[in-house]
Amino acid sequence: MKAIILILCSLLVTPVWANTYVVGDPMETLKLQDQYEADYAIDSTIKQVLFSRSMDGGTLIQTALDEQPELYKKGDLAYVADISAMPSLIARFVAIPQFKQFAYRVALDRDGEITKALPAQKDQVTLIQISDNKITQISYFDSAESLLEALK
Repeated sequence: MKAIILILCSLLVTPVWANTYVVGDPMETLKLQDQYEADYAIDSTIKQVLFSRSMDGGTLIQTALDEQPELYKKGDLAYVADISAMPSLIARFVAIPQFKQFAYRVALDRDGEITKALPAQKDQVTLIQISDNKITQISYFDSAESLLEALK
């Protein structure tokens, strides 16, 4: 009985692992909306994607971009946040108004479906580097300083 449960559990979990982007994969266009509900496509013009699934990761990205705003102004960097784990009232009345204070756009995944294939580690920032629409590097950061070094 335990073996059957183990097999069933592994079958349910395996598709999640199999669908996570890895180096060498083509980067699909992500069609989201920003903090102003304007359409925002993360497409072939983007060379670097900053991604966070958590508030801690988002804070690291905010710190880095506030310190070096010119990094975002080049136009080839995108900030994507999965806010699906956040209660909708908190998102609507706290998080999104805070995002509107930023001097840069944030692509928001409100239900978690569009960004589910993006790799992430708990409370860290994921930096996905892209060239010719293929993922060339995936890095994780737990400090704004190390993230800034990688972005320079």
